[in-house]
Parts: sequence; C-alpha cells; structure tokens
Amino acid sequence: MKSVQRFLPYPKQLVLYALYGILDSEESEYEKAEDGCIAAQVIVDGNRSEFALSVSEDPPVTVLTVQMRTPCEGLSEKGGMRALCYLADRVEQLLENEMELSQTSCPA
Repeated sequence: MKSVQRFLPYPKQLVLYALYGILDSEESEYEKAEDGCIAAQVIVDGNRSEFALSVSEDPPVTVLTVQMRTPCEGLSEKGGMRALCYLADRVEQLLENEMELSQTSCPA
C-alpha cells in the first residue's frame, strides 16, 4: 500500500482538526475505521480513490500518514503518488497558513 508521511511540529488535536477541515472542504465521505484510521473516499484530479489517514504523536512532532487503500480504476502509480502528496500537502499548508495568520494578527 502506497503512503506518504508528514512530520509536523503541531499538537495532534490541531493536526486532526486541519485534517477534518480538508476532508470537509474536499466534500469527501469519511468515517473513523475500527483500526483508528480515518477511512475516506476523496476525489483528487477527478479520480475517486479510497484513503486511510492517521495522526499519531511521536514527540516532538505529530506524524500524519496518508495511505492509498483503493486507487481509482486506471490511476497510474504517479497519479496515485500525486493524490497522496496532495492530501498531505493540503493539511500541512492549512496548518502553516493558520500559524502564520495567528502570529501576524493584531491583538484586540
């Protein structure tokens, strides 16, 4: 099973919040699986594939793992890797943007 990981300097709860936010913004179908992963069907570049996403703590970082469970029929290996990286990158970028905004916002 193909997978990618991101080692993120954020608390687990914040990474989970970002992950669910991305899944919602992609209008994906998802549920928490028995193994603790998030099982999701996500359309990336017009291709619906099934992914397993997990978040774990390994201090001082939080590890985001995105695995392709069932690729869209006919999806190339490169296309599968692009889809994996796309999802992981979206979560990481959302976290980076939120942190940047919180550091530059004016105090009330």
